[in-house]
Amino acid sequence: MQPWHPRRILSGYDRSDAVTALLQAARPDLECRSKRFDHVTEEDLAWAEVYLGFRRPTPAGWGGVRWVHSTGAGVDRFLFRADFPDELLLTRSPEDFGPQIGEYCLARMLAVTQQLRLFDAAQARRTWSALEPESLAGSRAVIVGTGMVGRGIATLVASQGVVVEGISRSGAPQPSFSRVRPVQCLADALAGARWLVLAAPLTETSYHLVDRALLSGVRGLHLINVGRGALVDERVIPDALDEGWLSEASLDVFETEPLPPESPLWAHPRVVISPHCSGVTDPSAASTGFLECLAEVQAGRVPRWAVDRERGY
Repeated sequence: MQPWHPRRILSGYDRSDAVTALLQAARPDLECRSKRFDHVTEEDLAWAEVYLGFRRPTPAGWGGVRWVHSTGAGVDRFLFRADFPDELLLTRSPEDFGPQIGEYCLARMLAVTQQLRLFDAAQARRTWSALEPESLAGSRAVIVGTGMVGRGIATLVASQGVVVEGISRSGAPQPSFSRVRPVQCLADALAGARWLVLAAPLTETSYHLVDRALLSGVRGLHLINVGRGALVDERVIPDALDEGWLSEASLDVFETEPLPPESPLWAHPRVVISPHCSGVTDPSAASTGFLECLAEVQAGRVPRWAVDRERGY
């Protein structure tokens, strides 16, 4: 890779102003524009050499952009079933979202075992309920995805006595997992599990990994999706809950975001919805990660955080 010294940076990240201010403080030589991704124009893309953001801008084509840096860990919004030119460099944020998303997952698990929604409902009825909390320790979780996010979730929930198994492409052992199996063993791994946590990237091989055939073979499983919405076939979730295959579903990501008002998921009493907030990019981490990649590009090296197009992450 030849050394390259890009100067014109277009930020389409949701908190672009904060990221731009940090970039310009660290590198006054950079020229930066800051806009919401859906306000980016063809003129902006023609001006820019680098696009920094979580979502693809609205105009077709990339104009003068030669490098795209994703402020999120996942890059499916750029690569998955999208026309992304081979000649564009694609890098991603090195920020570790694992601890933050681990807290989200642990909170969802504890809300169930501590019966929080049922106690709230009883209080609203002014009813002295005979419900009792149960222990989280000793339950078993299967986490699909053993990268930084999956490992962060595993570390936190295992510290609370949860037995954690992992599912990955290779099945290679990872810290904090009692066992890791290849993805072909997912159905077997779910036998007797209490929790299924989806924390994998979205690729052609993981699309609708959790479908009707898989869910119809389990009973009473609690689904937590903090990866990407399309890891699960959302159309199946209401039936899976009504049939008892799933006990509840805690969903932070969806196939269409924002989740459309007509989605049946909104009204289902055993679905908990949050607006893709389990792992929020920190502007400081986003700028630091980009500047790390920029230094490598300027030195003529392929950045450590360059995306493997074949794998999709």
